[in-house]
Amino acid sequence: MHILNSVYGDSTGGRWSATLKTGELLTQRGHRVTLLIAPEDAGKVPDYAGTNIDVVTLRNSGHYDLIASWRARRLIRARKIDAVIAHSGRAIHMLKRAVPTGVPVIAFNHSHNIKRTLKADAFFCITPYMKQIVDAATGGTKPAYVISNAVNVPPDELLVRPENPVFTVGAMARMAPNKGVSDLVEALGLLSREGVAFRAVIAGDGEVRAQLEARVTELGLQDRVSFPGWVRAEQKQAFFRDADVICFTSEWDVQPLVILESFAWGRALIGTDIDGPSSCYEDGKTALVVPPNDPFALAVALRRLHDDPVLRSTLATNARRQARGAYADEVIAELLDSHVSDLVARARGGEARRGA
Repeated sequence: MHILNSVYGDSTGGRWSATLKTGELLTQRGHRVTLLIAPEDAGKVPDYAGTNIDVVTLRNSGHYDLIASWRARRLIRARKIDAVIAHSGRAIHMLKRAVPTGVPVIAFNHSHNIKRTLKADAFFCITPYMKQIVDAATGGTKPAYVISNAVNVPPDELLVRPENPVFTVGAMARMAPNKGVSDLVEALGLLSREGVAFRAVIAGDGEVRAQLEARVTELGLQDRVSFPGWVRAEQKQAFFRDADVICFTSEWDVQPLVILESFAWGRALIGTDIDGPSSCYEDGKTALVVPPNDPFALAVALRRLHDDPVLRSTLATNARRQARGAYADEVIAELLDSHVSDLVARARGGEARRGA
């Protein structure tokens, strides 16, 4: 099939990465993909030369840009598009007006704010909680499937840690107030007062980074806690390999990639008990789950994993098994292929019945 894959209005962070990954996974299943994006985003696209992905730019001024829809309609007809996957409300509004009968528009929901996606014919939801939100909004009248973000699961030999390292805590997040990184800093301060030996690597950047660094200095942790900024793809092996525990501390979120990557790299996880992300892990089996905004509970969980390497290993092993079975690139590629094919068959069947 020839699938149009598009995002507008949000070409940063997880949504953008997921859009690109969706197209790449579909080509692995033998499909041709047209990536439709805004002209200003063209420089952010990888080199797809020699692949089954074509990049097309089309200017869109907003949800009600009728000229953009007209141009998109010409593109869809010229390229004989079989299905559309749209990753943002703006893309859905533009493309829903553009598609001819028999071509389904599928909303790939990456946010709990689904209001602007409801015009779509079907939904891919990255967590079970998001599917619940979609089903409640549509009354279950439109198809909705859970398709997680995808992650590359590295081979076993890349997971080997250096011998006799100090207990290492890792975190990777945008440093914004809702991400709970300040709770991690306070928890590390509690561990330090208990005399626990550790080091911590808090990757990422954002508006509260300076405050976090200042608090680390106040707590006397500047020799134990580092802030390397965003970890590039080629640096992730070292980041995850050297960590004993990864902490996910958000107060609210959807499905951060760091959770899936932690599982894929076989690392013990501590995660907060919040809607969406908590559907990815189970307390005592694939993670230790703590309340958000609770540095003391986080410190207790860290101390528990520091003192119990067998528990760390059990959580990590179970999490890696879950990554292979539920989040691996090849698993998500198969789900995309199956559900898109099903939706196209349904749409064509409906068109045939209308023409009979």
